[in-house]
Amino acid sequence: MKTNSRSTTLALAAAFAAVAIWGASAPATAVAGRSIPPELIGGLRSLLAGIILFPLLLRFRDRFPPTWAERAELIAGGLFGFMAYPLLLSIGVLKTSVTHASVILASAPMFTGLLSFLITGLWPKVLWWGGSVVSLSGVVILMNLRGPTATTATSATLLGDGLVLLSVLFAGVGYVYGGRSSSRIGQWPATAWSIAVGALAFAPFTIPRAITFDWSAPTTLELSALIFLVLFVTIVGYALWFYALGEAGAASVAPIQFLQPVVGIAIAVSFLGEALSLNVMISGALIIFGVWLTRRV
Repeated sequence: MKTNSRSTTLALAAAFAAVAIWGASAPATAVAGRSIPPELIGGLRSLLAGIILFPLLLRFRDRFPPTWAERAELIAGGLFGFMAYPLLLSIGVLKTSVTHASVILASAPMFTGLLSFLITGLWPKVLWWGGSVVSLSGVVILMNLRGPTATTATSATLLGDGLVLLSVLFAGVGYVYGGRSSSRIGQWPATAWSIAVGALAFAPFTIPRAITFDWSAPTTLELSALIFLVLFVTIVGYALWFYALGEAGAASVAPIQFLQPVVGIAIAVSFLGEALSLNVMISGALIIFGVWLTRRV
């Protein structure tokens, strides 16, 4: 009993750590983006992660899907989850506020569920639709909030919010197809191969840009933020989350995801000087409550 209790405690701690890491992704992107172009940030996230995980890829070389239909799903998951998502998120965060981006990212589970239903054709119960309406109302309210959000007087823009929302949609497609691949070849093989697909897609554009970029321009803090995005958000976060799922189960771990926007907002307010308005808090509460309702199905 003590061993099981200790294992569960470690798993929940790993889940909290993963959510904290992912919650810090938007603030880290904003910091890195002070001098590093967003398309380079998004490209390096997957490209460097693919290089780091290359030994793991060799280990799982015999786990590549055998049929073209299964390969197509794996490739789709990689392109949407590890190319389109980090690229659009990086661009979107730098065109809006970290607070707005963090709140919009909280809607990811709802969109992932919707895309899963569309792909599988298995439609959810009424409660799921009710939760989705609540969550979407929070997104709509948030995207209509304008005005200065930081001490630097930068504003959250509709374009930036829209790009972050689009990145969430693409991430949802990646999660759905990645989940289908994981059920066939395992979570780690599917993740490693998906990251490899994203890295290969980015390589022709990112490598020349990285070579010509003046790496003396970014400060130590900005470079550290980029390294954090590559190592922790793209690799360590997944490792911790998979461990938590395996040890404690999805039912115990999934609710911890609701803390992700809280982490992002706390960092944005405490360290980036962004203001937290009542309207943003109401929007965030609606999104989180709506997502919670969808998970009750």
